[in-house]
Amino acid sequence: MNWNNMWNILFNRTELFGINMGFWVCLLVITIIVILMNVVFWSMKPLKTVEE
Repeated sequence: MNWNNMWNILFNRTELFGINMGFWVCLLVITIIVILMNVVFWSMKPLKTVEE
């Protein structure tokens, strides 16, 4: 499957706002990773501290 060809069929161009489609795909992947990391770390319970 050629993503550039599919994008070109949908929007009649291979760039969005003058930036290559690969940039937008990488930005989407990084955004998904950041959201998943936040979900994981915010759902963790804090460690019990030792009271002296």
